[in-house]
Amino acid sequence: MMGDRARPTTSLRQGLKKLMSSLDKNGLLTTAGIIEVWDDVVGPEIAGHTFVSKLKDGELVVLVDSPVWSAELNAMAEPLKKRLTQELGQESVKSLRFTVSRRVSLEREERAVRADAESGYGGVKVDPAPLSSAELKAVQRSVAGIENEALREAALRATVSDLERKKGLEALNSSQEPSDGL
Repeated sequence: MMGDRARPTTSLRQGLKKLMSSLDKNGLLTTAGIIEVWDDVVGPEIAGHTFVSKLKDGELVVLVDSPVWSAELNAMAEPLKKRLTQELGQESVKSLRFTVSRRVSLEREERAVRADAESGYGGVKVDPAPLSSAELKAVQRSVAGIENEALREAALRATVSDLERKKGLEALNSSQEPSDGL
């Protein structure tokens, strides 16, 4: 029979992995995979002091926020590399380099601001409390001097939204205070 040669079988997963690695010449997909598992591999404390920067020629560059963390993580490089290989299912990282950078603290601050913004003021979910008609009129007077109508309306919406959220937070805080009648 023609064409009856035995061919090695490859699973779909292996085939896709091989295809993706051949397409990923710059290592961007691999770096994205590392970024995705980094926090789980290193844990929350280390993750809070690090930022995965890039993977180049098998060397993973990780930014850290202090020389102390750089020294500590350099001492932990081998176990971290093994855990990364285990998580990724392939040995993409041949070595780790920890570099001190201000970017880590900037990223941490940005994440905190984003988290606060997503969850309301101070990380607490706040239901906005509607403004009274007197409060609304005061806000309308405060933006009345803005000549551009679109800008005036945007300022009005933003101010009302902010005040309603603050009023809701104030109501939430006052409802959680212990009463004096113990």
